[in-house]
Amino acid sequence: MAAGGQFFQSRLDLACEPTAVHFARSHTEDVLQKWQMPAEVSFDAAVVVVELTSNAVRHAGQDAIPFKQDQGQPPVPQCTLSLWVTNTRLHIGVWDQSLRRPALQPISYDAEGGRGLQVVAGLSEGQWGAAPTQPRGKIVWAALPLPAEYRRRLSYISSLSRPQAVSA
Repeated sequence: MAAGGQFFQSRLDLACEPTAVHFARSHTEDVLQKWQMPAEVSFDAAVVVVELTSNAVRHAGQDAIPFKQDQGQPPVPQCTLSLWVTNTRLHIGVWDQSLRRPALQPISYDAEGGRGLQVVAGLSEGQWGAAPTQPRGKIVWAALPLPAEYRRRLSYISSLSRPQAVSA
């Protein structure tokens, strides 16, 4: 077990463009299958990853450096998907270069969008947020609860890696 009770971790760097959503979801599904994550958590994680990555693509692109013909093509905005498991939760983080912080929108039945973070907040039982990063950007994260059976399995794995006392 890693320091701080962290069991597994994964990181995927992406060009923050529309195809990033597909790659982030596919990566999440592959990683969670390898980690033998329960199906219900994997499904919820895929929904959260799609929402957070879509938001990063939508908003980080707005903060991109504008094209100036005499300076060549501007750099492509970047974003990063991080997944990690601790004793009780699967954590999902999406970093992007935008300084714009996400905000929960009031639920409006006639709006065409704006419900995504409400879904993230619900699936994570309110365990989500955003934080600025240095030198630029932010990470938006959510933490999904792990079922008791999966937590017991992690505890067992952890016990195998602890030093055992040897009596003489």
